[in-house]
Amino acid sequence: MSSDVDSDSRKALQEVISRLKNYKPPSNQWNEFDVSRRAAVLILLFPDSKGELRVVLTERSSNLRTFAGQVALPGGKADSPTETAFETARREASEEIGLPSRNDLLPSPFTVTHLCEMPTNLSRNQLGVRPVVALLHTKPGYSGSKVNAEESLIPRLDPKEVASVFTVPLRAFLESDYQNPEFEFSPDEKISESTVDIDWGTVPTGKTGWYEGQWLEWYGIRWRGHQFNVYTSPVVVQRRDSTQVLEDEAQAYATGNLEGGRRSGGGTHDKKMVKYKVWGMTARIVVDAARVAFGKNPDFEYVDKMGDDEVIKLLQKEGKLGPRIKGVIEDTGAGTRVSNGEGRKAESGKL
Repeated sequence: MSSDVDSDSRKALQEVISRLKNYKPPSNQWNEFDVSRRAAVLILLFPDSKGELRVVLTERSSNLRTFAGQVALPGGKADSPTETAFETARREASEEIGLPSRNDLLPSPFTVTHLCEMPTNLSRNQLGVRPVVALLHTKPGYSGSKVNAEESLIPRLDPKEVASVFTVPLRAFLESDYQNPEFEFSPDEKISESTVDIDWGTVPTGKTGWYEGQWLEWYGIRWRGHQFNVYTSPVVVQRRDSTQVLEDEAQAYATGNLEGGRRSGGGTHDKKMVKYKVWGMTARIVVDAARVAFGKNPDFEYVDKMGDDEVIKLLQKEGKLGPRIKGVIEDTGAGTRVSNGEGRKAESGKL
């Protein structure tokens, strides 16, 4: 963490990390899934130069077979029955955004610490998705030059399966009217939209248009759909070998030759602001992670119970979560809006 962080911010950050370390999910249904239905996502957190804990999100490439163009956490399917959720998430993060799957491959002085796992969620294509929370930070005892991941590592990842990478303060996912303090823009300014446009049929709340939400039914169970409208400057893709990128930049930083504004690694900061829509399962996962981290609930409506154990138990009882059969289209239990007593087909369903 940067030495510029004041003592109060440092203490608050340590409290957040401690809550996550001490969190134990009530059950682990992930191991009950056939390996063909196991997936994991990485909630990669890091403190920025002000001590604000941020989460790494991606915009999936528009040419991917599933969920193209959508905002997601790095992650994917398990490779074998013995691979843990943490191993799955780290491997997939390496493949997607170029974050090395082993700490010894990270440039000094960075390391990744496994903090906890969240309750299993069920994706729209009926995978058991285990969110894994990890902290990217400098190694304990590091006393070298001032360094933080926000400036020296995140922009130099090598996104391979995503269009862009961006970060958001984790606490923002507890607020209905969050305003990004880094950007000021006029109503007439043209803002680029991320690839997927989601029509919720709702009106954003508050002055900033940050949050939209609605109640859905999914397999007969009431579920709160969240959408966060994120305005930020992303790291856009530039193809280079990720190992060489990290070695080059680590050496440059260590020798003091890294120019302040340069972004020569796997991606470059796009100076234009982009609007991303964080929604569906991804939104619910980061909301729940923020609830645990900060020890409080959001100021908008939400479902108190984390994860999808009710739906998972229901589908297991009906024999619908056995080994996946290639080429078979499965019922996704697409969500229906529940407002004014009338349910209608949702545009998005549940991821």
